[in-house]
Amino acid sequence: MLALALGFVPACGGGAKAGGISEVDARQKIDKLVELFRGVDPTTTSDIQDKNFRERSKLLEDLHGVGRAAGLAALARLEQAKDEPLDVQWALLEAAAFNAPEDAQPLLEKLIVTYDGKEGTGLRMHAVRIMSAAIPQRAIELIEPMLRTPLARETRPPQEELVRGWHTAAKKLGITEARVLCDLVVDMRQPPDARYAAVNALSDMGGTRAIQALREVLVESASDGNIRRKAAQALLVIMPRKDFCALMNEAAGHESDEIFLAFLDDMLQRNCGGQ
Repeated sequence: MLALALGFVPACGGGAKAGGISEVDARQKIDKLVELFRGVDPTTTSDIQDKNFRERSKLLEDLHGVGRAAGLAALARLEQAKDEPLDVQWALLEAAAFNAPEDAQPLLEKLIVTYDGKEGTGLRMHAVRIMSAAIPQRAIELIEPMLRTPLARETRPPQEELVRGWHTAAKKLGITEARVLCDLVVDMRQPPDARYAAVNALSDMGGTRAIQALREVLVESASDGNIRRKAAQALLVIMPRKDFCALMNEAAGHESDEIFLAFLDDMLQRNCGGQ
């Protein structure tokens, strides 16, 4: 029934190829994926566990982009996988998204935005990661409004996972303007972990707006010392060294917290000796 609902009509003999592997091959590979992601007995030796990890990682990677038949086979198997380990469920979800993105998109969106107290956030966190990599444009559209309205983490995927998802999708699309992350990183209503994730993303993306936002975090005495340190370290990466050293000197000149002042002095000594 799921196959028909998804518009997947089995071909005669199950051997047709629709721009990818056959339906028979797809089902066989998905069956193997489930087997590998169920894992091995945790009491087995490390070499056996490592071999299982390598094999399952390679198979999942090889299953990226092999055709819609594989995606539909993964979706059908996922519908029957409620009692399978989380690893099996997210592997099937990933195989579906990278092969049949239009078919997998409704489920991905439902997982991300719909609260399910029984199932928890495990698969929903993976849904953010998978959708951001496989369907980046829709991921941006879905995640960005959620980033601007922090809610209790029990009701949706953790805010830091949404930050990482937005960052992944933005890189896939070549987006260099990170206005939403700049707004988030200076918003003290946001969970600390989300702000830390935003600092890391801005450190990777760079740009004038990112520098301005991180400067604001650096000098905001009401913020916790950890995020201020992370902001300084990110600025070291994305600012010209001369400008960075001038900023550190300026910040040190106005800093009243002795512990953070010691950190700034250390940053200056390590990175601005000749400046």
